[in-house]
Amino acid sequence: MSAEALSARLRAAQRSHLDGDWAEAERRYRSCLRDWPACVAAKSFLAFLLLQTQRPAEAESWLREAIAAETDHADWHFSLGMAQARQGRSGDARRAFAAAAALDGGQPMYWTNLAAACEQDGDFAAAEQACRQALAVDAACADAHFLLAGLCLRQERHVEARRHNAQGIVARPAEHGPIARIEALCELDRRDEALALLHGWLAQAPDDPVALHLLAACGGAEPPPQCSADFIRRTFDANAAAFDATLASLRYQGPQWLAQCLRRLALPAAALDALDLGCGTGLAGTALRPYARSLRGVDLSGEMLARAADKGVYDALTQGDIIEFLTAAPSPVDLICCLDTLSYFGDLEPALSWMARALKPGGLLLFSIERASQALPDGHRLQPCGRYLHDADGVEAQLAASGLKVRERRDMMLREEAGCPVPGAFYCAERLDWSGS
Repeated sequence: MSAEALSARLRAAQRSHLDGDWAEAERRYRSCLRDWPACVAAKSFLAFLLLQTQRPAEAESWLREAIAAETDHADWHFSLGMAQARQGRSGDARRAFAAAAALDGGQPMYWTNLAAACEQDGDFAAAEQACRQALAVDAACADAHFLLAGLCLRQERHVEARRHNAQGIVARPAEHGPIARIEALCELDRRDEALALLHGWLAQAPDDPVALHLLAACGGAEPPPQCSADFIRRTFDANAAAFDATLASLRYQGPQWLAQCLRRLALPAAALDALDLGCGTGLAGTALRPYARSLRGVDLSGEMLARAADKGVYDALTQGDIIEFLTAAPSPVDLICCLDTLSYFGDLEPALSWMARALKPGGLLLFSIERASQALPDGHRLQPCGRYLHDADGVEAQLAASGLKVRERRDMMLREEAGCPVPGAFYCAERLDWSGS
């Protein structure tokens, strides 16, 4: 058969491959190789098809033959690295990706795959260097930014990790929702772009409570004294189905601290009248139940309350605002729990005052805040994520003004965001008796 006829058969195989008829393409490639065993192009194309159809070991065999005949094809070395990586051989893959990058350093994916292989191989310094090579080629390479975020997290370089994660989100916006993109832009000090995105959102939905709140959070409007009820309902109703799993993945510490604090207090079993304010899906209720004679939960989100009801730990559940609930003068209780809820309030004085009034003398308030790393002029600040950050020392002053004495304060991680710890403070405060002792 003439060389021209064999070349035509190879082109026909490639057309089948490009058309997505992989079975026919494979048949044609193999037919070419039976009649033209020295055709390295057919070997490389067949190997690529084998990678696409999850047969990395066979792909590797053909790629080795092709590379042995012609060593200067960067893409063949890259495909070899992919075949080896899929077989769990990170060291071999690393060498193949390095060869590809050496032949053609202008391909960011060669460097990012080299970085991933180095990371899997435990060579984090080489992985970081490869990521930076990718970014030297393409500063908006999302894969390089996400890999760098993970590498920085390993070394507790949290500021860098957050920025690289944000750069990855901004570089690949179609894969992320508007809230994640807005937060990422603010992390990168690109608030004008965040505000432009919000104004576009509001042009389509002028009354959207989430967009309106985030507009204030990003500096485009006056911050409200607390998150609106509509914002909270919309946010938590939308996330209720996956809420428990999401918090578990974020290593949320609230229920663990609560359970440990209750054990340290050595409270009697089944003896307390308790309120769980902002109870959500009932994660705190599970820890409270053994100590409660009666346990009532309050939350704005109906979807969250439905999941709290499924846990079967509450005697009653009320949908509504916690301040409005407290102002309705319920009977005083022995214990109030308010975990991961006061982050949706700015000035905490009204909430703490009403909680103090709802406690019996000697009653306990257990709550958490997102803790600022330094003093804040107003004691709080609205963050681009939509939650409020609080000055922990200022919170203690507000507790004292409300007739509450701190029995315990633990500064610790509240949860993670983008793999980085969110600083929190957990409090156990006691309602003083009427004499102020």
